[in-house]
Order: sequence, then structure tokens, then C-alpha cells
Amino acid sequence: MLPVVREAGAAVMQFYTSQKYQVQHKDPENPVTEADYAAHRIISEALQRLFPQDAILSEESDSAEESARMLRDRFERPRVWIIDPIDGTREFIKGRDEFAISVGLVEAGRAVVGFVFNPAKDYLLSGAQGLGLFLNGAVFTRRVASADHAVGKPPRIVVSRSEFKAGELKHLESAYPQLAEYAIGSIAYKLALIADGTFDLAVSVRPKNEWDIAGAAALLNIAGLELADKAGIPIVFNKALLESPGIIAGTGAACAWYRSR
Repeated sequence: MLPVVREAGAAVMQFYTSQKYQVQHKDPENPVTEADYAAHRIISEALQRLFPQDAILSEESDSAEESARMLRDRFERPRVWIIDPIDGTREFIKGRDEFAISVGLVEAGRAVVGFVFNPAKDYLLSGAQGLGLFLNGAVFTRRVASADHAVGKPPRIVVSRSEFKAGELKHLESAYPQLAEYAIGSIAYKLALIADGTFDLAVSVRPKNEWDIAGAAALLNIAGLELADKAGIPIVFNKALLESPGIIAGTGAACAWYRSR
């Protein structure tokens, strides 16, 4: 799948660099572009060819019939690939390099294989249960997490730019006076940066769909890290309701620090 994910990234970058594409809106908060659809087709067609026995659930589709088939098949097959062709489409449209392609394989409600690719940064973190993590195709050992919060300092945090701008993260500002410096786009990309050890803690207060987080969830699982909703309940995938009410992800110590506040 690495070549397929990279192929999708190359297609996305053609639109990103040219800035020539049409933008539609599924609703006022959810734009979609030709780049989203191009990545969807590349990944979904490859999955149908390589893993015909598996189901596919993508945020995008080319038709109502395809959407209906995806929603039906995910309950009828033991494995489902959950795709976000571009997580962070608003960042993509604004020309910010904080978007990512996310692909996750789910078995029995657990994400077991994941790919998160930010093609603008040439950053591809992937992994599979039993094989470990890989950064740009090379075996990768997660960076040692910060121990600062163990001696009274807050953990290294990454948060949503849109949530910060909307004033939804006021509860964190006493611990992080410069919280704007830790705010970036794409939850998939943020969670990958938790999995690789760049940060210790990610917090999002808004609902997240399974396609936003499935790819990175596998990477967090492989790294032995936590991923739960804002109530502290571990995230389970391929549920009837695809949304989770906010998320908390990171090291055990970092998540405990946040929940104790």
C-alpha cells in the first residue's frame, strides 16, 4: 500500500501546487475538492484490486450508489479499510502544509494497519501490528516522550487551529499561555505526530469521524499509546455511529495529566 498512498499524495500535490481545482461544500464546514476525489479513486480502486474480500469506507464517493455499498459492506465483511482522502481540506485550500491522507485497516473494531501521509512535507508514517512503525518506508523507533510533565510541567501538546480560533480551548490556556504555537490542522497529522513522539498529547473537543482518525489510531496502537473520546472511553471502529465526541490521545502520563485538570 505504500506506493498507492504515495501515488495518491502525488495526485493531491498536483492540485496543491497549481491551485487549479473546484471547491464544493457538503455543508458550510465541510469543503471538498477535486483533489479529495482524485485521492479517493486512487486508493479505493487499488484496495478493490489488492484486497477484494475487504470492505472500504471512505469519506468521499463518486455516487450515492458507491456510498450505499460502502455503508452496507462494512458490516458484512470482517475487515474494513477506512479512508480520508484528504484530512484537513480547509488547510489544503488555504495553502497550508497541514493536511494528510489517512488510510486505516480495522479488524474487530481495532485499527491494526495505518498510513498517514502529509505529501506537502514528504512525511509518511505507517505501521502494522506485529511489524512496528515506519517513517518514509524505513523502520522507525518512536522518539522518547518528554518527561517534563512528570516533574510538574505540562506535556508537549498539539491542538486544533480551528478549535483554538473559535475559543474552544480556554481550559488549556492557563497551562499553555502560548497555545497558538501548538495549533495546527488535520487531526490525522496531529495524531501521527503523537505516534512518532514529536508531541505527548493531542486534544480535540469537537466530534471526529472514524475516517479522520483510523489511520493514525493504528499507529498509536502500535506505539502503545492511548486514544479515547473526551469521556475517556477507548475508541472502537466500524461502529453504527461513525462519530466520536472529541478525542484525547497520547502517552498514559500525558492523558492522565489532562484528565486530572
